[in-house]
Amino acid sequence: MGADIEDGPVVVGVDGSTGARHAAIWAIDEAISRNVPLCLAHVTRIAVTTKSFSEQRRIDDEFAQMSLREAVAAVKATGKPVKIDAVVLRGLAAETLVAESRHSSLICVGSLGIGNFSRALFGSTAAEVAERAHCPVAVVRPPVFIPPQRTQWIALSLSRYGHDDEVIDAAMAEARLRHLPVLAIGTWSEDFGERPYDELDQRVANLRHRYEGVHMYPVVTRGGIARFVADSNEPIALAVIGKAEARQVAKIGSVSAEGERSVLVVRS
Repeated sequence: MGADIEDGPVVVGVDGSTGARHAAIWAIDEAISRNVPLCLAHVTRIAVTTKSFSEQRRIDDEFAQMSLREAVAAVKATGKPVKIDAVVLRGLAAETLVAESRHSSLICVGSLGIGNFSRALFGSTAAEVAERAHCPVAVVRPPVFIPPQRTQWIALSLSRYGHDDEVIDAAMAEARLRHLPVLAIGTWSEDFGERPYDELDQRVANLRHRYEGVHMYPVVTRGGIARFVADSNEPIALAVIGKAEARQVAKIGSVSAEGERSVLVVRS
């Protein structure tokens, strides 16, 4: 990943929905941890010049400014020391996200709402954005109340073949940032052969040594991470996956009382 991406802003799609405002709040710590600005971006339709569309453009621009003001206010209300930029972009939501990802360290979008970003991320475009983006993409669910005595988790799918270093790095960074333990998920039939528990235990032991201070627990499943997270009774705050699993974003983030189930798709 190039330095221009690593040093780029954390970009949040703002469409006027509460989901987008929650995504902006969620993204604050991401920007602070990277020491980059938090860029709140509203995408509106491409400008046209006919008289009838000029009035619609005025309405669109007013809505864009209102959406940005509300998002900025929500971020400022947290009192966290993050630099905020607010911009209006023109174009199609998915295409604009992909273009912005060329110089961003993270694209972050709320999963609920009625605006362009929400529809783009949870239609067939979800996989397209996650697969084509040049930086990680976070799809953030609204907060769910979890009793303090229950443990929330970062879910991580481990590959037997060791081609997932960037996904692992991202999951461990999120665990440290959000002070959460990691569920290291090994798939029985596809990844860990006839001795899934032994192999997974050894892999996790090596990772514990590599990422000191991160609490990590191995779990073997006969399905992939999407099925595990969808069926799990454990509160999953965030599932971290690679781009090869991007088409499973909607399934992983299915509505549930068991945690937020936000998803981070990592460019690897």
